[in-house]
Formats: sequence, C-alpha cells, structure tokens
Amino acid sequence: MNKLFNHVIGKNWFTKVLSLAFALLLFSYVYDPNESSTDVNVPSDSETAILEDIPVTAYYDTENVVVTGIPKTVTVTLKGPTVHIQQAKLKKDFEVYVNLANAELGSKTVPLQIKDLSEKIKATIDPETIKVTLKEKVTEEFTVEAEYSSSSIEDGYTAETAIVEPKTIKVTGAKDDIEKIAYVKANVNLDGNINESVSQQAKVSVLDSSLNKLNVQVEPETVQVNIPVKRTSKTVPINIVEQGTPPENITIDSITLDKKEATISAPEDILKEVESTRVEVDLSEIEKDEELTLPVIISNGVTAVDPELVKVTVKVTVTEEQQDADEEEQENQDSEEAAAADKIETKTVSSVPITVQGLNSNLEATIENPKSSSTSLRISGEENRIRDLSASDFNLYLDLTGMDDGKHEVPITVDGPEDIDWELAIDTASVSITNKEA
Repeated sequence: MNKLFNHVIGKNWFTKVLSLAFALLLFSYVYDPNESSTDVNVPSDSETAILEDIPVTAYYDTENVVVTGIPKTVTVTLKGPTVHIQQAKLKKDFEVYVNLANAELGSKTVPLQIKDLSEKIKATIDPETIKVTLKEKVTEEFTVEAEYSSSSIEDGYTAETAIVEPKTIKVTGAKDDIEKIAYVKANVNLDGNINESVSQQAKVSVLDSSLNKLNVQVEPETVQVNIPVKRTSKTVPINIVEQGTPPENITIDSITLDKKEATISAPEDILKEVESTRVEVDLSEIEKDEELTLPVIISNGVTAVDPELVKVTVKVTVTEEQQDADEEEQENQDSEEAAAADKIETKTVSSVPITVQGLNSNLEATIENPKSSSTSLRISGEENRIRDLSASDFNLYLDLTGMDDGKHEVPITVDGPEDIDWELAIDTASVSITNKEA
C-alpha cells in the first residue's frame, strides 16, 4: 500500500492536479460576482472607519406634511474588508434615510436606516433612532409690512407710508406655526441722515407675538420696499418786530416787506408749534427813508427758511432842521460818489437766495445742493454803483421748464443791475423733482 501511495504522489501530473484544486478553492473564497473585478480581498484584511457629517434623507408626503426633528447629518461607523471600506469612504454612494411615508401625524421615535451599502460591510448609525414630529402642512397669504428705524431720517424730513411690492406673500409651514404668526416684516437697513426716497430689496421675516422667528417657508423670500422721504415744511407769515427808539425829529410812517410769508422746514412736531417767523428792525439807526436787507429769524428746531433774507422798506417823516442836515449830508455824499465814479471796487454778496421757475404745476422741486438754497456772488464795478448793492438786488433762479421727476443738475441764472460784473461761487445746483401727491 505504501509503495502504491509513494508511486502516485511521485508523479508530476498528480502535483499539478493538486495545485489546481487549491487554486480553485482560493478563487471561490475571494471571488464575489457582485463586486468590481478590481477587488482583491484577503480574509484577514479588514478595518473600521468612522464617517462624520453623512446627510440624512427623509421620505414622507412633502405636499401635505411638515416634519421636524430630523438631523441634517449623522455619524456612520463602517466595519468590513479594507477594499470595501475604502470604496465606501471614497464614493460615499450609500444613503442614510428615515422612512415616514406611511407615518401618522404626531410625535414618534423612528429608526435611521442605510441602503446601497455592500453586504460585506457592517454599519452602525449614531444616533440609531430619532424623535420626529409630523404636522399638517398648510399655506396661507399674509400682508407684508416694511420696518425701518425712523431715527435714520434726517431732521427736517419725514418718511411717508412705505410701498411694498408684492404686498402679500405665501407662507407655508405646520398648521400650528401658521396660527402663531403675528408679524410679517420686511426689514429695511437704512444708513443715517436719509434725506431722499429709498428703494431696496428687503428680506421677509415671519414672527410670533413674542418676536420669535418661526420655522416656515416664505415665497418670495425678499420684496421690494420703496420709502418716500420728503422735506417737512409749511408757509407762515413774516412778522415785523420793531426794536429801539427812532432818533429825535424822526417819525416812522411805515415799515413794509417785499415778501410777507416764508416757508419753514422742521420735524413734524416742531412744525405744528411754529406759527410765524420775524424780521427785527432797529429803529434807532433810521434817519431817513431806508431800504434794508434783513434776515428772517426762525424759532429753535426749524431747520430751514425760504426766503432767508427780505427787503424792508422804512418810510419816515423828518422835521425841517433834520431835513437841512440831511440835504447837506446828501450833497457831501453826492460829491464823494462823483469822485469815486471812476473807481472800480470788488466785493462779495453772501446768502443770495436761489428760486425755481418754469416747473410743471403737477411737480414740486427741492434744492438739495446747496442745502441752504442760496449762494454768494462776487461783484465788481464802479465804487458808487456797488457800494450799497445787497442780496436783494440780485435774482438767482433755476429754469426747470420741461423737466420731469428725478434728480437734475441745473445751471444757476442771475438777474442783476446793469453795468455790474458778477461771478457765482457755484455755477449749478442739484434739484430733486417729485410728483405732487394726489
């Protein structure tokens, strides 16, 4: 028997057959028809991998149900052959999900599951279960209100009712969240000292009565908000306030103004209180008929007045003695003026008001620059011609004929005495034209 066995195994063909059998056995152990042909697996070659931030997919009736409590990501621990683990780490083509397709409304604890993972890999999900709440999903329309800080509006200006476009938006969420909605706001961020109308996109916020933001969907998420900003003003009379006592032999017959009213600008609460402006005339300096250019004095809190200067005409009666003295003074003055007739003099006339002309009756204009609606003139001419010239002798205006609403740069036109040369401190003014309210 031993001789027969030694004879068989001593043959070369027997060794080849035995090697082939072992090779087939090893191939059948490592070969998996469901895996890529490039996989090579050694039974003892395995590892464990921890994958974080794996997204969670939820399957449920998205049209009629709102689900809360589902984490955005979870941690998955994989254990198995190294080749399969490496592929899973690289491709991450598996899915962690929760199936709520047939779940009823209410709160419940449900397991997280995993699919599209090789059967040779064992997976553990952290957390394994989650507590979710399913609520009825509803959609309702709400009116959007603009919200902004009124302190950002410059003094002397006021913001009118904001216009929101679109006026209503759709809010979708759990029914009990929709029932909590108390405010739907479009928050407008304003930089300080706003003195013109504002138009900008604003994000919509949905809040409950305690100003807590609600977890709902908003469509659209942003709206266009237009905030009309206008200068606050009204027209009031200009009162003449007499100060001091006239000199002896002088009787004041009349004091008149070339303009009897002024337009003042102020915050709304100040505007309600102010009923007039005034011009103060010092009678102690009056010795003859005079034409004076005096400032219009405004109350505290008033930010602007138009006009800033007015022409005051004072008529007096002078006794005979005084008249003789005046005549002598006038003769001396005439002599001085004759001597200075050929002398050229230059001076600056400040705070000359700028007015507007030619504007369509359906429009209104605001001079934005210069903010005082006035500028200065540098004038030159014969000394006796310009000596007594003042702001009231010049008419500065902007011709707005044919102009539409918007912002414009308009040249300043000057009307003044003949034989006088002048130069403006600025040549143009910035004007904002808007439609009057119906």
